Amino acid sequence: MSDNFETFLRECVSDNRLQRFEEVLEHRTRHLTVVLENIYDPFNASACLRTCDCFGVQDVHVIESRNEFNPNPDIALGASKWLTIHRYASHNAAQDDINKADQPPSPPVNTATADCFSKLRADGYRILTTSPRQDSTPLKAVSVTGKTAIVLGAEQVGVSEFAIAEADDRIHIPMFGFTESFNISVSAAIILQQITSHLHASEISWQLTDLEKQAIRELWVRKTLRSRYEPLRRRFEYQQQKQQHQQPPQ
Repeated sequence: MSDNFETFLRECVSDNRLQRFEEVLEHRTRHLTVVLENIYDPFNASACLRTCDCFGVQDVHVIESRNEFNPNPDIALGASKWLTIHRYASHNAAQDDINKADQPPSPPVNTATADCFSKLRADGYRILTTSPRQDSTPLKAVSVTGKTAIVLGAEQVGVSEFAIAEADDRIHIPMFGFTESFNISVSAAIILQQITSHLHASEISWQLTDLEKQAIRELWVRKTLRSRYEPLRRRFEYQQQKQQHQQPPQ
C-alpha cells in the first residue's frame, strides 16, 4: 500500500481512465480562458462549458451580477466536472465617504465583473470582449501571444458597457448576412476553434505546467471516485495508523 494518499487514490482508478487523463492534460491550457457574463439560458450555459472542455480551456470565469449561471446537466454531459469554474457575484462596495459634502457618491460599478477583471489582470491576462461592432478587431487578426481572456456576454444584450469600457480590446466574428450576431454558444465554438488552432500551430508555450497538471490530475481522480472517496480516505488513514503501531520501537 502506498504511503502517499494521492498515489493510493490513483491506484483505485482504472489504467484506462488514468491514461485518458494524461491525453486530455496534454491539450489543456490556461494560456486562454473564457469569461461568461450573465448567461441565463441553461442550454447556452451548458453548451459553452462543453465547448470549453472540447477545446481544452481549463478555466471558465462566470459572472453573475444579474443572472444566475445554471447549466443543464443533460446538455453539459458532465463537462463542468473537468473544468475549473470561478464564480463572481455582485456585492455592495463600502462607500465610507458617500455622505461627505465635498465628495459626491461614486458612479455604480459592476462589482462582479470588476472582481473578475481584477483577478484576470493579476494573473497576467489581456482581456478581450466580444462585440458585433465592425470597428472592433476581426477574430483572425487577434493576437494571443500573451495570456488571453475572452469575454462573452448575456443573450440578446451582449457584454456589459462596464466590461467593454474596462477591457483591453473588442473583437468580432466577421458576418455577411442580415443577422448581426451568432448565438453565444456558437460564438464560443467559433472563437475557441480559431484561437486554439493558432496556439497549437505556434511556438507559444500554451500548455499546463507539470505542477498544474498534477493538481488537476488529483482533482479529477477525486471526482472520478465520487462517493468512494470518503471510505477510501478513512481506509487509508486506518492503514497508516495500523502500520505505525506495528513498527518496532526505536
